[in-house]
Amino acid sequence: LDQVVDPDEGIYTMIPAPFKDPEYTAELVYEYGDEDGVVGLCMITAGPEPPLGNRRYEGIYEACEDVGIPVNFHTGGAGLDEFHVKGYEKFIETHTLGFMFNNMAQIVSLVVQGIPEKFPDLDVMFQESGIFWVPTMMHRLDAEYMKRPSEAPLLEKLPSEYMRDFFYGIQPMEVPEDEAHLEHVMDMIGTSQLMYASDYPHWDYDRPSVVTEREFLSEEEKAAILHGNAAEVLGI
Repeated sequence: LDQVVDPDEGIYTMIPAPFKDPEYTAELVYEYGDEDGVVGLCMITAGPEPPLGNRRYEGIYEACEDVGIPVNFHTGGAGLDEFHVKGYEKFIETHTLGFMFNNMAQIVSLVVQGIPEKFPDLDVMFQESGIFWVPTMMHRLDAEYMKRPSEAPLLEKLPSEYMRDFFYGIQPMEVPEDEAHLEHVMDMIGTSQLMYASDYPHWDYDRPSVVTEREFLSEEEKAAILHGNAAEVLGI
C-alpha cells in the first residue's frame, strides 16, 4: 500500500489470503479491506484441504461480506512438479488440466456447501481457467443435485443459478474455429458476469482484441466485459 498501490494512477490490489490460517485471513480483511486501493481478497484454489466451501473458512467470507469486498478465487497448480497426479511428462498436459480442475474443485465445494446462501451479499469471482468449463459444471452440478438434493440441504435453487451470480475472468479465453460455440457459452453464463483479464506478461496472455474482435458481441457487451463489469464489482 505504501510503495505500489495508487488508485489515482489506476493501480489497485487484492489482499493475498493465507487461507491455511482462516482467523488471520479474516483479521487482514478487517484491517485492510477498506483501505483505498484494496478491491478484494484473493484465494488460491490449488491445494486447500478441506476445500474452500468448508465451514472452517466461513469467517473469511463473513469478513469480506462485512467489509464489502469480493472474494476472487484465482487458480493455480498447473505445473508438472506440483500437479496432484504424478507421472505426466509434458507441461501441456498439466497446464490443460490443472487450472481448470482446481477451479472446478472449489466451485463445487462453495455451491454444495451453501456459501452463497450463507453469505448472500458476497460477490464471488473465479479467474484464469477460461470459460468453457463453466457451463459444463453448471449442468453437471444440476444433474447431480436433482438426484441427491438431500446432500445439499442449504440450496434454495439449482446450483447453476448460483453459478450464474458468480463472476468469471475470461483469460485465457478459448476462441474456437466456430465462434458460434463461444457465443453459446457466453450466453449460457451471461456477458454481465464476464470480466477481461490480460495475465500480461505471461506467455499465454490475452490482448483486449479477444473481446473487441468478437463480432457477435454488441458494443455495450464489449464495454461491459472489458471494464464495466469489473468496475462495478470491484468498486473502481
